[in-house]
Amino acid sequence: MSLKSDAVIERIRARLGKVDPAKRELTNIYKCRITVGGKVVKTWIMDLKNVNLYEGDDSAECTLVCDDQAFADMADKKMEPKQALEKGQLSVDGEMELAMKLLPYIASI
Repeated sequence: MSLKSDAVIERIRARLGKVDPAKRELTNIYKCRITVGGKVVKTWIMDLKNVNLYEGDDSAECTLVCDDQAFADMADKKMEPKQALEKGQLSVDGEMELAMKLLPYIASI
């Protein structure tokens, strides 16, 4: 299944490839569950501690559950994370503070 978020994930992967591990701002581990029609269709781990991104369901400090279209829209600056939260297209399991640190990063891809 091809998802709109797949292109965003590849942009994140490319950006992570350019990150200097000594100068990174975020060092947390995030899980991102992508949904279509309310059902989880893909789960990604953004391990910013080890500067790694992979498909999987490992443990994380913060989990984002996001609609596929909303994820793409946030990355393309067509939607603010706050809007996605209000519309129920984005939810956070874990510390909201960690999510708030990551969301601007995704929106700047």
